Amino acid sequence: MVKRPFLLCAWLIAFMGTILSLLIGEIFDFEPCNLCWYQRICLFPLSIILAIAVYRDDRKVGYYTIPQVFIGFLIALYQFSLPYYQLYKGVVPKCSFGKSCLDSPFEFGFINFAFLSMLGFFFILVFLLLAFREKGYEEL
Repeated sequence: MVKRPFLLCAWLIAFMGTILSLLIGEIFDFEPCNLCWYQRICLFPLSIILAIAVYRDDRKVGYYTIPQVFIGFLIALYQFSLPYYQLYKGVVPKCSFGKSCLDSPFEFGFINFAFLSMLGFFFILVFLLLAFREKGYEEL
């Protein structure tokens, strides 16, 4: 039985994000833009680090993963917010960050890669913060 369910939830989100990112990039051959690559740099190591933390019941994993998650969240928020919104509405003629995310066949209204990434990083952050507040973390 898992002693720390919040760590498990954080790992599941990171793992699913990694698998979906690789699936879309490698199987569906959809090349990510530069901002998506920066988010991948923040996400991919989390799958391994959080898996080890769940296995070892590491009580201090948040100290070295929360900054990484927060950086990934900020990049996703930036991509989803002003520049991406302007690009989406046609104010800016093309994406200045490489391949445009607007070329994605996987977009449903405002639900796009940047939004899903932002949501994923947000929930990983929430679950890591909740893991700090679980019983047994009083000594931190």
